[in-house]
Amino acid sequence: MKMQRHQQLSRLQASGDVTYELLAPDGSPAVVSFNAPWPLLQTAAGIESRDIGGGFESAFIQVTELQKGSEIKPSQIKEAIFSSRGKFGMYGSPTDIKLRLVSPGGNKSPAIYSATFTTLTPAMRESDRKAYISAATVGNGLFLLVTTTTAVRFTKLESSLKRVAESFLAVDAPKTSLRNQK
Repeated sequence: MKMQRHQQLSRLQASGDVTYELLAPDGSPAVVSFNAPWPLLQTAAGIESRDIGGGFESAFIQVTELQKGSEIKPSQIKEAIFSSRGKFGMYGSPTDIKLRLVSPGGNKSPAIYSATFTTLTPAMRESDRKAYISAATVGNGLFLLVTTTTAVRFTKLESSLKRVAESFLAVDAPKTSLRNQK
């Protein structure tokens, strides 16, 4: 499902804080935020922070539809991220996907999953990757923050990647009459 960017609220370059207001598929406004050590890229693909200094690390937000009132299921996360419609399915569906719940979340903190998978690069080479995936719901939206690197680099960077995943927040945007004014 295509993410609709409603408005960027802030980007504090020095600290790596990223805050956006996004819309769930049903139009519910959500404020999402995370902290990443890499610069924010201004792309049409959505919200992505990436190491552009030669590394392979990135964090990006993906939004998919969730039936209102239903719980987050690993199969929905896999479909959103690893199918041909997801970021890692652009050059063919990833293989060897393993998804494991690390932290169940609760009280406004996201559920966090760890994932290992093999994906294809634009040059059609296989790339073994590991990721932390933070998941939270607002309205009928499943908001996912995917923080990833290559499997080779993961051990060295695991604590940094986990901090990014743990910093994710997705909550109902404050109610205001300003959104509805023409």
